[in-house]
Amino acid sequence: MFLRGKKIPFPAITQVSFFKLYESLQKQAQDKDPHVAAFASKLVSDIEAHPELIEGVDSSAFDPDNETIQRLCRVLFPDVLLTNEIKGVMPPFEFRPFYMSTRFKNILEASEEEFSFELNDFTEDQLYIFGCIAILGSYYKYAVPMGTPTMVDIPNKKLNSVRTYRLAMNGDLLEVVPTKKALSISLDDFLELLDNFDDIALWKKKFPPDSWIMKGIGITNLMDITLDHSLSTITSNLLIKTDDSLQKIQRGMANLFGINDLKMGFVMYENDTFFCHYKSGLDNLILDGEERVSSRENLCGFGYDQLINKGKPLVISDVERFDDRAQSKMSAALRKQSVKSYIIVPIQANGEFLGFLELASMHKYDLNTGSLQKLDTIMPIISMAISRFKREDQNRREAIIQQECTTIHASVKWRFEEEADRFMARQANNERPVFSDIVFKNVYPLYGQLDIKGSSEKRNKAVRADLTKQLSKVSHVLEAAWKETKMPIYDELTYRVKGYRLELSTELLSGSEPRIVSFLENEIHPVLDQIKGVSRKLEDIVNAYRELLHPELNSIYELRKKYDNSVNVINQSLASFLDKKQEDAQKMFPHYFERYKTDGVEYNMYIGQSISRNADFDPVYLKNLQLWQLMVTCEMEQKFLEVKNELESDIEIASLILAYNNPLSVHFRMDEKRFDVEGAYNARYEIVKKRIDKAHIKGTKERITVPGKIAIIYANDQDALTYGKYISFLEDKDYLVRSSKEVLEVEDLQGISGLKALRVAVNFGKKLDRNASFDMSEILEELQNN
Repeated sequence: MFLRGKKIPFPAITQVSFFKLYESLQKQAQDKDPHVAAFASKLVSDIEAHPELIEGVDSSAFDPDNETIQRLCRVLFPDVLLTNEIKGVMPPFEFRPFYMSTRFKNILEASEEEFSFELNDFTEDQLYIFGCIAILGSYYKYAVPMGTPTMVDIPNKKLNSVRTYRLAMNGDLLEVVPTKKALSISLDDFLELLDNFDDIALWKKKFPPDSWIMKGIGITNLMDITLDHSLSTITSNLLIKTDDSLQKIQRGMANLFGINDLKMGFVMYENDTFFCHYKSGLDNLILDGEERVSSRENLCGFGYDQLINKGKPLVISDVERFDDRAQSKMSAALRKQSVKSYIIVPIQANGEFLGFLELASMHKYDLNTGSLQKLDTIMPIISMAISRFKREDQNRREAIIQQECTTIHASVKWRFEEEADRFMARQANNERPVFSDIVFKNVYPLYGQLDIKGSSEKRNKAVRADLTKQLSKVSHVLEAAWKETKMPIYDELTYRVKGYRLELSTELLSGSEPRIVSFLENEIHPVLDQIKGVSRKLEDIVNAYRELLHPELNSIYELRKKYDNSVNVINQSLASFLDKKQEDAQKMFPHYFERYKTDGVEYNMYIGQSISRNADFDPVYLKNLQLWQLMVTCEMEQKFLEVKNELESDIEIASLILAYNNPLSVHFRMDEKRFDVEGAYNARYEIVKKRIDKAHIKGTKERITVPGKIAIIYANDQDALTYGKYISFLEDKDYLVRSSKEVLEVEDLQGISGLKALRVAVNFGKKLDRNASFDMSEILEELQNN
């Protein structure tokens, strides 16, 4: 037996034989109809002249082009059916047809490639078991239920499509005969094989290789199931979500319509506007890269009436001809994308309008009104799937809102779900439920921030520069207007502009920005149109001024934009990095985490038994999180250094960690939708957080937080010992600069005194492997021993 050109073990020796056909012809030779008898007798004589065709011969030792063999095969396939049925004759289990119907030959010729029926999906072991099953059914009459039918895809290069065929084997002209090596199979043996279906060793034990003879011929039948298979593929991939579902759906649609390069898209619609669906892999053909377009502006009158007013499909079999007539943005967009024929169909489910399905081909007339009949067969399932996509969108929106706008973290969501269950149970009992306070007791807080240094000064400097430039340009406009018109109002406005410029020359005072902006908006800009109308020269000066203004802010937004863009880059980069790191930290032990984007990034973490629903809390998890926080702060400092060169403004950051080793209670404030500490004693922790980042070293004007270093604020000397060990470890791992640790006293703050700080320099000289993993339990054990 050969599989893919390789000789493999098989339970039977296979031989080509026409003995069953010979026996049938012998009976026909005795037929009462003399014509039938004469024809059969002639074939019997031909076979008897080649006894090997009765006794059996190896497939490699016979000539399939032999005239006798060809005549015998024509008996199996009447000429009248040659152009209709897809059939072939082949040696037993070799899947290499040596005689084919005309239609079969035409299909293979159209594929323009060598085709094989060697069942590429079968392994050697599977083919061996398949042979044993054939013996069980043919010789012992033990039927074994088989799996899904074998299907083959055959391309048609001429039509640029792929057809799917079901492959069926007819074994009526085969016979299996045991050799001396064959073992008798009892019912118990059969049941044992069924219970151990994949045990190839057991199958070979019951059916040793070459222990049977399988002779005769097999007849393969192919049935074109392209339509059914395409529908099945589309349906299953619409209902079952996998990474490549959309690609499979597109292939299924291509096969359904017989268009190999078929494109599929989906467009949402609301308030007379087309907009794109954000599911990856779905095109939006008529949008041509835009997120939203007006349906009235995009469609021609006929298209709008057909699609929007009547809710009917719009079929364009020739896009170029349609565009020449319609001259619409939609047809121009399709033409730009080389689309030659196109269909857009409204989709509804349970009375709800969902959007529009798009189909496009790169060939004229591939898609036409007849295509709608095929589309009708799949539209119900498409509607269900699009409805599911919309639900997924809504769920994703809610998840984003929860992530970005609330603080219900995944680690504590279970507690909210418990309270929601109680709320619904009380509601079901006709009570007046109240959502109770959510409190987590005895949790340990961790706080950190990476703050942009001097953010207020930098922003004020940018505001001063932009306003000064704008006032200078306004002066130029007013002075030009005064010279040309001699109107005193322009001289008076120039005088006031000069006063504001003088005010900005030193520093930006509190209230200066809103007063100047109000002056520009309410007193300067309203007169610009009047100035423009005086002369062409003044019109050019006013237009030049307005070109400098931001279209939405209506003011010069240059240095502020550079600063704001820089802050956004920092916040986005550091926040995304921290979120990614948090995924790993949550796997160590579940804890509450929330972060905020301000001028930099700050975050809170709480860890303790009351937050964990299932796992048992141990103080080692707190130490683990403390060390993790210090390591990630080092990595974020290096991350900032990477993005610093991309910034449009010169910005530095400084890192701070607040060590607080006393447990406290936090509760969810329903009014503010956020967590806060509970109780007056615990409020001290919040006060320290708010005031520490601007604190100085006691007795100096130097800030505790400085760029390139991490400040660890603490009140308990035990915290200093704990973090001192972490620092020594991270110095050894090249996270921190060796021997850079400083022990500092923090100036007394309002209501807070006695704070101290450890300050240590980040090692920027060595690039950290941020993907490196450490066994935290071993690290903590090592630190404990030291």
